[in-house]
Amino acid sequence: MFVRKCRTAIKQTTRFYCLVPQRTCKIDVRGAAAMPPVPRLNQQEQQQQQQQQQQQLQPSFERLVFNPHNCGQATKLSEQDKRDYERDNAEFNAATAELNKLQPNEDSIRNSITITNAKANSVANTIMYLERSGLPLKELEKMSIIHVAGTKGKGSTCALVESILREYGARTGFFSSPHLLSTNERIRINGEPLAKHKFTHYFWKVYNRLLESREHDKDMPTFFMFLTTLGFHVFHAEKVDVLVLEVGMGGELDCTNIVPNVRTVGITSLALEHTQLLGNTLEQIAWQKAGIIKPDSNVFTHVTQPECLEIIYKRAAERNAQVIQVLDTQHYLESNLYAEYLDSFNEYVRLNGALAIALAKDWLRQTKGPLQQLQLDDSKMVSKVLRALLNTHWPGRCQLVAYQNMRVHLDGAHTVESMRVCCEWFAKSITASKNNPKILVFNRTGETDVTGLLQELQRTCPFDMVCFVPNVASTEPIDPSQTTVFCGAEKQIKRAHVIAQSWQKLCESNQVPNQAQVYNNVWDAFNGVRKRYPLNVELDVLITGSIHLLGAAISGLNMFRPLEEEAAKKQQEQSQQQQQQQQLESKDKGRSESIS
Repeated sequence: MFVRKCRTAIKQTTRFYCLVPQRTCKIDVRGAAAMPPVPRLNQQEQQQQQQQQQQQLQPSFERLVFNPHNCGQATKLSEQDKRDYERDNAEFNAATAELNKLQPNEDSIRNSITITNAKANSVANTIMYLERSGLPLKELEKMSIIHVAGTKGKGSTCALVESILREYGARTGFFSSPHLLSTNERIRINGEPLAKHKFTHYFWKVYNRLLESREHDKDMPTFFMFLTTLGFHVFHAEKVDVLVLEVGMGGELDCTNIVPNVRTVGITSLALEHTQLLGNTLEQIAWQKAGIIKPDSNVFTHVTQPECLEIIYKRAAERNAQVIQVLDTQHYLESNLYAEYLDSFNEYVRLNGALAIALAKDWLRQTKGPLQQLQLDDSKMVSKVLRALLNTHWPGRCQLVAYQNMRVHLDGAHTVESMRVCCEWFAKSITASKNNPKILVFNRTGETDVTGLLQELQRTCPFDMVCFVPNVASTEPIDPSQTTVFCGAEKQIKRAHVIAQSWQKLCESNQVPNQAQVYNNVWDAFNGVRKRYPLNVELDVLITGSIHLLGAAISGLNMFRPLEEEAAKKQQEQSQQQQQQQQLESKDKGRSESIS
């Protein structure tokens, strides 16, 4: 009796639908509203839906650059996750836009590096703003820090050090500059960029405190000085075991040089750079870089120029610091019978791996607590270190990305020495694809002479197409993180024309054809490339000259999907042909029936 009553209740409140071949069978039950039949997609609609889903799940260029080992199909977000992502992104962009209003970076650096201008000393000003923002300098004394300066490879050296220490169980902080795509890349916790919602939280906390404590309207830190202050707040609040700190520019008067108790210091390769700011000779450059040496610290370097080493040793002696010259990575691995791994390493590991190992091991010996490793032997490789080197990923440095039938080579080389390394890497890479057209995308901001850089590029290979562009992705509104704080798009385009003229002179001197053209942005450049070379032609592309250009290229290529557009076009053409064929068949059938 009870079962019969329940069945009656169900029948009075429910309507059932059952799908059977060729029709929808509807069973009506009294008292319920009618439901429409389930719509069916035709073949063309199904194909379009499948294509859209496939395109949405394919990895973007950004993902291939930043997460090359995790580029399977993208995880589909729930509607709530999408809303949270959009909100976090909007709030982060608002914070970044506010950050960009601070004094242009180049002007602030020029002022701070002028030794005679005591009022503009960036070290003193950074300390002042740090304390105004609520973080006393004495709190930094409690932090354990590895400080690294240099012309080439300081960022990749820091990335390798951070990876090794993380492998040993340390909770790491890593401050670097500049960023490739997004401002939060500069501040990393355990190897990952600070989450955007956390960046926003810390940004407004520090920014509002500084805004409230101003003594006049312009009394705010500069762009890089603010980010340095913000970074210290984050690392202090996140309670990192060790902070790997990359110098912004120079060393002696760099904003990062406020840290008092550094026991482990690194100085990477040196070359002439930013000569209008740091000096016109290698000795002057070395003096600036050696300015981060602290009393009683251990200073590790693979600098080779005798004149630079003399300055480093002299400044170290003044502060009772010990200088240790590090072997190159190849000799280090060969002495440890690990030479077979050399081909597995990225170029930056080959160049800076041994220095990073020395820095990490020195910190592990000197630190206190459970992370201390007193028995480490500098002359021996261990599995943890090898694993860390193999797993380190530092985007945009001698990086090869396969995308849209292009082998895209990314490197931010901006000195003659680093460009030579970049060109050697590119030349080695293209030996396996000799028949591919070779494309160069280049920019170099600032007023420095680019002739040396261009000469290295011309020696590398005969480029089939050369694109000089500003650091601008496309005509779309510029992402706040990609806003160039010291050089607008119009000025950059003029600069691109100047570079193109230098290239023309070199072509005439070397008696080679000039394949160069200036484009307004990266998107236009790649459109020009694909107009010349069909989509079925694989290309070898080298993008170099500026880290900022790499960011614009990543943004531009993120939106540049000609293969998918071509596939969609072909699919549409096929669908139209099928429809026309069906119409013809239908007409023929109608005629046959009328005749019979």
